[in-house]
Amino acid sequence: MEDRADPDTPSRLYALSPATGAPRQIGTPDAGVSLAERSGDLLHLEQGDHDSFDYTDLLFLSPDGRPARRVKLPEGLSAQQTRPTLVGDTLYFVRQNGEVTAVTTAGKRLWSEATGVEWLGSPVVSGRRNALYLATAAGRVVALDREDGRVPWRGKARTDPGGVPAELTLSGDALTTVYGYDTVEAAGTDVSRVSRAG
Repeated sequence: MEDRADPDTPSRLYALSPATGAPRQIGTPDAGVSLAERSGDLLHLEQGDHDSFDYTDLLFLSPDGRPARRVKLPEGLSAQQTRPTLVGDTLYFVRQNGEVTAVTTAGKRLWSEATGVEWLGSPVVSGRRNALYLATAAGRVVALDREDGRVPWRGKARTDPGGVPAELTLSGDALTTVYGYDTVEAAGTDVSRVSRAG
């Protein structure tokens, strides 16, 4: 639970007791975004100050009162973009210009790649293909190699651009893209065939 009544004061994060619902304050991070619970800690990306448009730190906040652990992030991770995605020990940052950056939860930049496709949404991940898949509001899909960010293939736009980035669902090698502005459409891709062709 987050309390952000006054933008000039740090937000307060609380953990609620499962038994009683009683709140316990676990941290007062600066502006940013809370990502996920991992190994008992809440991961929070901090922006540093109100004028900053970059994420500066990754906080590990413990609900049992242990001191927060802070990891410094590489420079240039803009907060003006799609919500970062955490997969295992890797954070994926997607900029509006189509650049995707992978950073470990230890603060190490793994790679940064310009995809050539703007306004991508959050990625889905294939462990089987060791790939990321991202899509635009027009239903265009881009694949990236998780090891080095290389782009093995890009699809074509399926409709006029507009609206929010497409939503992706991956089941095995079946990638479903739901997209559209005035009309919602869906398309399927067999990523095993596209990967072999690319």
